[in-house]
Amino acid sequence: MSRPFLVALVALAFAACSGGRDGTLPLAAPPQDANRAAAGDVYVANWYGNTVNGYSANGKSQVRALTSGIEYPNALVLDKYANLYVGNYGQPSGSLTSSVAVYAPGATQPTRTITNGIYGPYEMRFGPSGRLYVANYGASNVTIYAPGSSTVLQTISSEVRGPEALAFDSSDNLYVANWSNNTVTMYAPGKLSPTKTYKKGILTPVSLAIDGGGNLYVSNHHANTVTVYGSRHKDMPRTIADGVRRPLTIISAPSKELYVLNYGNNTVSVYSENTLSLVRVISDGIACPTTMALSKSGLLYVANTCPSSVSIYSSSGSKPMHSISRNLDGPVALGIAP
Repeated sequence: MSRPFLVALVALAFAACSGGRDGTLPLAAPPQDANRAAAGDVYVANWYGNTVNGYSANGKSQVRALTSGIEYPNALVLDKYANLYVGNYGQPSGSLTSSVAVYAPGATQPTRTITNGIYGPYEMRFGPSGRLYVANYGASNVTIYAPGSSTVLQTISSEVRGPEALAFDSSDNLYVANWSNNTVTMYAPGKLSPTKTYKKGILTPVSLAIDGGGNLYVSNHHANTVTVYGSRHKDMPRTIADGVRRPLTIISAPSKELYVLNYGNNTVSVYSENTLSLVRVISDGIACPTTMALSKSGLLYVANTCPSSVSIYSSSGSKPMHSISRNLDGPVALGIAP
């Protein structure tokens, strides 16, 4: 595979829905007071708009608008202080000029920009001691940064091939989903070589989740399955297939439910983590989805590209309580303020 799956996916989906767009159409101006930070605010990275917008948790007002320092944003994460990190994939044609731009709460200009070691960032996570971990699809590695630093502290490249997702368990072990070699590799704290490599039942892994019991879930996009490894990771993996169609993001919820975003049938399917059985399906408000996020209060956010929107659902809702469309242009990543 010559380029990250999601970049191609979004481009195709967006073109199909809009008849083809180059992202040059102007967006409506955000409100003048649209720069603040509050717990629960949701941030949306717009691939075509080259913007990141912040909205109140209920989606009814835009509270922040970022354009400076943003070039094809592909990943978002916020630290415990509500600093926003934007992974810029960079111009997808030619030589990549990737970066991670960091914004203080309420700021509209980056306080710093990380370029060292960044090449096609696909996902970012905070790990032990507040270190930033960046999955670089373009470089097939994971780069690690100390808090406040813009210089690579460590690089994990052993057995990493086209990394698409990262996850940590309660023991601070790092898990990397490797799209290009159909594996998930686990790295013990401080280790640069894998402690374990998972292969059984894995095909083009695109997302990872770990539940409260330590069970590992792997979203297999081309296999139309989610593979489940037991908490001790010694049992034969189990498989979830009912309702799974071209799965993307998966989330383990505090309710002991697993959420699976399905690009292939425009749904979010919800499963009991105890039985792995399908308990409900959300379809209203979902069209060409790219990603989803779950807030601490239980609100579910689903980003769509047909047309560009973010649908918001209550913790047990199957119909959107609200939909965000203002100033969205190819949403591909979501982040929620702590």
